[in-house]
Formats: sequence, C-alpha cells, structure tokens
Amino acid sequence: MKKVFTLMIALLSIFATAQAADVVFNVVVPQDPTKPNTHVTNQVWIVGNFNGWNNNDKKMTKVDDTHYTITMDDATWGKDNNVQVTTANLQYKYLSGGGDWAYVEKRDSAGVEKELSNRSYTAVKNDTVARWALTWKDIVPIPKTVTISALVPVEVVQLYIVGTFNGWSIPTDSTKMTLAETTIDGKIFNVTFKSSDVNKLKYKFCAGPAWDYEQTVGDIVYPDVTQNTAQHSITAFKKIFDPTKVGNINITATVPAGTQRAWIMGSHLGWSWPKLEEGVKNINGTFTFVAKNVMSIEYRLYNWDTAWSHPEAKDGEPTAERPNRIANFPADANIAITVSAWRNEAPNGLIGLDANKYKIYTTNKSIVVEGVTSKAELFDISGRSIESKVMSGTFRSAMLNAGLYIVKIDGQTQKVSVK
Repeated sequence: MKKVFTLMIALLSIFATAQAADVVFNVVVPQDPTKPNTHVTNQVWIVGNFNGWNNNDKKMTKVDDTHYTITMDDATWGKDNNVQVTTANLQYKYLSGGGDWAYVEKRDSAGVEKELSNRSYTAVKNDTVARWALTWKDIVPIPKTVTISALVPVEVVQLYIVGTFNGWSIPTDSTKMTLAETTIDGKIFNVTFKSSDVNKLKYKFCAGPAWDYEQTVGDIVYPDVTQNTAQHSITAFKKIFDPTKVGNINITATVPAGTQRAWIMGSHLGWSWPKLEEGVKNINGTFTFVAKNVMSIEYRLYNWDTAWSHPEAKDGEPTAERPNRIANFPADANIAITVSAWRNEAPNGLIGLDANKYKIYTTNKSIVVEGVTSKAELFDISGRSIESKVMSGTFRSAMLNAGLYIVKIDGQTQKVSVK
C-alpha cells in the first residue's frame, strides 16, 4: 500500500511539473562603444502587461555582453484589463535600465529613432533590440542649468521644446522658446532651464503649440554633459504653426446606439489622458466636441474615460483600433463623423463612490478605502489591473507611483489621484 501511495505522489508531482508553464525570454542587445548614448548595454529589464507595466520589476540575467535571458512562470502573471495574461495575449518591451522609461528600446527607421510597438510572444526565438532610447550607466546624476539654441527655417513663427525635463508634456507657454535673431540661414531660438540629470536629458522641438508640429527627426540626446550649452539645426517639421490661421473645430459625431457618454483625445490635448474632454450629448443622440484655437489636430473618440482600450473601432473591423482622425481649420471648422463601433463596450459609468457608505483617501503613497463589503479592485489610468481582493473592511493598496488610478469598490468606480 505504501508503494502505491508513493507512486501516486510521484505521478502527481510529475503532473504538477508538466502543468508548470515556464516562459523563456532571450534577447540580443547592442554593444557599440562608439555610440555610448544608445548602443552600450549594461543591464536589461523586461516589462509588460504581465506585471502591470512595472518597469522596475523584472531584471534579466546576463549571458554575455550581447545576450540576456529570463525565465518566468506564467502562473505568477497578473491581469490586463480584467483578462488574465497568457502567452497568447502577452505584450512586452525591453529596457536598458530599471525604473525609468528613458531606457526603453527603440527601432531604427532609415537612421531615425522611432517608437517600437509592444512585442508579442513567440516561443523558441531570440528577440533583438536595435537600439536603446538611452542606456543605463552606473554614474552619479548631474543636475545642470542648460541653454539650448535651435536654428530653424525662417517660416517658423513659434518654437517650443519638450522632453524629459518636463515629462514630455504638451508644448505650452512654459516651454516656449525665445526668438534671438533672424539670419540669412533662418531663425535662432533660445531657452534656458534646469535638468535634474543631463545624463538622461532628451528633447525635441515643435514649430507650434501641439504635437502636430514636432520635428521630423527623432529625439535629441543632450550632446555633452560637461557643457552648459547645446546648439542644433532643425530643418523640417511635420507642420509649421501659423497663428493667423487658427480657430475652433466643431465635431458632431454619430455614435453606436446605446452610447451614454463619449470623450475626445488628441494632439490638441497632448495625448495626455488627464486632459481627456467629454463631449456634449445632443437630443438626437449625437455628441458634439470642440477643439479650440487650433490649426490642425489628430484625434480619436473613446467611450470610457479610464482606459486607452476603449477607442472607436476601425470601420468593418470591430476588434481593431481605428487610426487617428485628422481635422484642419478652416476646411473642417464644422464636420460630421460617424463611429461605426467601439472596440470595447464601456462598463457602467464612473459615478464615484457613495460618500455615505465609503471613506476614501490617500496616505503614504497608498489608496485607502474604508467600508468595503465584498470586493476591492485597483487599476492604473489605462485600465490595467494592479490589485484585486475579495474582502470586507478597509482596503489599503500597495505603495504607488504618483499619478491617476481607478478604484472599483463593490461595483462602484472612482478615479483617485496619488501625489
């Protein structure tokens, strides 16, 4: 009997081992010392929807100077937009350092640095990183006040600078550069600001107060951390802003039946989710949106104000995301569009927690909700699941980074800011 019992335990152990799903990631990384800003790899991290895009969580093991590896058990992976992450829906990227998106991988496109789309998983293969946005270096940060000059075409009326120093926010008056002089070669604009670490300082120029007017070349890495000045020549922009040709673009949208609320996001809002604008619902069920004082915009509509995963769908492809729409003033001062479908159905509206039932506040970088009766859930502003607990009493989240989050308590949902 003892032998039979031992055999059963052994078989169960083998079965359990067979069910374990170890997922292996191998990556080939650049190692070119002639390009130290983007092509020297000192460490590699992996980040994805499996860990809520926590970029300071999974450090890979170095095999040699150009090869790194990591093995993960997919049973430890979390959820993405309430769906369990598996190799089938896995999305991920690599970074050359932990804790900062400044180190994210990029791709080369005809010699120009471009964003890399999220990777999907294919077993038994090596990924390859073409270049890093910036490589992590084990050195002391160098805070510095810098002055940056840019020579641009004479047609440029206004010039803005954005970058790591201001969180890549939308170009505004706070990042507007000053015209120094006009020469036969073009106009020279200057700006002076303080960078917390010029080792990681990257930026780009915009010939207008929106991303529609950004330079056509990739991000610029501060050229010499020992110097307080840098000079650049930018010859081309996507568009050049003309302040004499701006106005309001009024959009009337026909939406799928049953749509209760709708929002607009676009270049005029800096593609910054906290600046999302809700449309006005008309008596006939359409929605009206207004983009004020713009020359041109790229935009898209959404049917939920907490997740990038709820945009309008591509015509004829309800599971695909629609490409950005484009509108130009004055040709599109008053336009009508039709949303054929939403990529995902919106949940019940965010009406906020019942103040008579719950007490919600933040303390020590955590969100606390008192009065939970059945379940507490926490999401980031993109709708990715961070925590989920079946419980009653007081919910206290883990320590969080500063930003906007969504709490869902007993089916009620509310946005919360952590500072």
